[in-house]
Amino acid sequence: MRERFGVAFFIVSPGQMYLNISEPGAIMQIVTRRNDFLKPVEIYGIVDIFGSSMLSSEGDDWKRHRKIVAPAFSEKSNALVWKESLKQAEGMLEFWSKRAENSVGNMKIKDTAPDTALMTLHVISGAGFGVRQVWNGENEEQLGEQAIPGFNTTKLRDNHHLTFKDSLNTLLHGMIWMAIFPIWLLKLLPFDLTKKLVQSYFECADYFKELSEYKVKQLESGEKAEQGTMDLMGPLIKASENKPDDSKGQYMTKQDVIANSWIFLFAGHETTANTLHFSFLFLAISLDMQAHIQHDVDSIIGSRSSEDWTYDVDMGRLYTSMVGATMNETLRLMPPIVDIPKTVKGPPQPLTMEGKPITVPTNTFIHINTVSVHRNPRYWPHSPSKISNKVHDLDDFVPARWMEVNRKSAENVESRFFSEIKNVENLETRPLSPSTGLFVPVKGAFLPFSEGARACPGRRFAQVEITAVLAAIFQIYTVELDVSEWASDADVNRMGDEERKAIYEKAKVRARKLIRESENIITLQMLGTSVPVRFVKRGDERFLQCYI
Repeated sequence: MRERFGVAFFIVSPGQMYLNISEPGAIMQIVTRRNDFLKPVEIYGIVDIFGSSMLSSEGDDWKRHRKIVAPAFSEKSNALVWKESLKQAEGMLEFWSKRAENSVGNMKIKDTAPDTALMTLHVISGAGFGVRQVWNGENEEQLGEQAIPGFNTTKLRDNHHLTFKDSLNTLLHGMIWMAIFPIWLLKLLPFDLTKKLVQSYFECADYFKELSEYKVKQLESGEKAEQGTMDLMGPLIKASENKPDDSKGQYMTKQDVIANSWIFLFAGHETTANTLHFSFLFLAISLDMQAHIQHDVDSIIGSRSSEDWTYDVDMGRLYTSMVGATMNETLRLMPPIVDIPKTVKGPPQPLTMEGKPITVPTNTFIHINTVSVHRNPRYWPHSPSKISNKVHDLDDFVPARWMEVNRKSAENVESRFFSEIKNVENLETRPLSPSTGLFVPVKGAFLPFSEGARACPGRRFAQVEITAVLAAIFQIYTVELDVSEWASDADVNRMGDEERKAIYEKAKVRARKLIRESENIITLQMLGTSVPVRFVKRGDERFLQCYI
């Protein structure tokens, strides 16, 4: 669309006017002029199943939510996320190794997406809410006093029939139903799917209420939150005890607490899980790039156990290496949200577009096209594609482009990842390091977490989590595409390098095709057929030597 119509174009119909925009300068004007270009909160009803939250509020209501929530996202909290992410990465690897026909050194995974979703849920649950989770097959007795029936154990309270994880998983996969039908109508439908969805909705609501009651008792008794947790819910509970008239804006209703807790869990694990899932697939396709990330991990971490890694020392170095480049390149190609919506509800608004003034009429619906701006050769280092006949490789996974820091696009531009967010109290914004060491796109050209005051408050949470997990896994393992569709293990063992490469190229073509067919269902994700992979101990690869 951009190549045909340009970086900005209007679509006009009798009922609505749309502006599709992918020009960084204009994007920054839109996201920083929050009172002129509003968030159309009505379209967020699909995730607002428990009521209005920080994600779906605007104006003074949004400021109130953000002011209460922001203190939880601190540098101290990021260190907790780092520790929990490393722990859960090890848990996922152990979980994979215990599957039928798998071993510690050779693990076939049909689809990594469900498992990365479970792992990131464990991280936000443990680091954010103080509810430590265990993997299936692990001994629940290790939880000790941290065991909470239903939340992190298979043993349920009398008022529940599903565990918290089961009800949450059902709810996440059935949200499209709740966007189409009201809950009262879903209750009347005779289908097993909708019956379980309704049950999951009410059980999730009960779980959130029980967790908030637990936190209230904790506060009343003077107890502190569990050591090693951000305590995302604590500030919400405290605000819910205040009265609107004398709270100086620091108040929430009981339903606000539940709604925001739900959003934390949903946004705090679904998007991060997708990024990890796609990272695994891209690295399995690009074995030479994977060798580069392993080299950087070895240089920074060496043979140290993840228990000895520290956030203060290791996070910044890993982030500015091929680990961070891999994460950013995955986010560039597969952003969590493909369009950032805005609207003009007041008078027409002026914009400067590439030095020329334009006017955005009242009631115009704006689509900030993240996919388009992420792939525009004007703003990104690029070379001719080695995969297609395009003159640029911006549709391809090339994390090395982030390691080139002296491109024109980066001149005189400060790091965008943790740049200052104006008028947001107590939100941690200090950069991971004085100099990122990575390519820095023009402001407004890289939008995986949006920009401006409405940028995702948990962006560093996600970046820390992804960095830790990638480093922990690729210190020990290599991921390769599973070629079982074309050759058995015995067949591969008999092949020479040329035959192996020919088989692997077939798997790469199929994997790229399935990734290209990903669709935006709330977040950008693969649908239908999965891409099977195999994690093997480094040194036991079957295809790596064909590419390096």
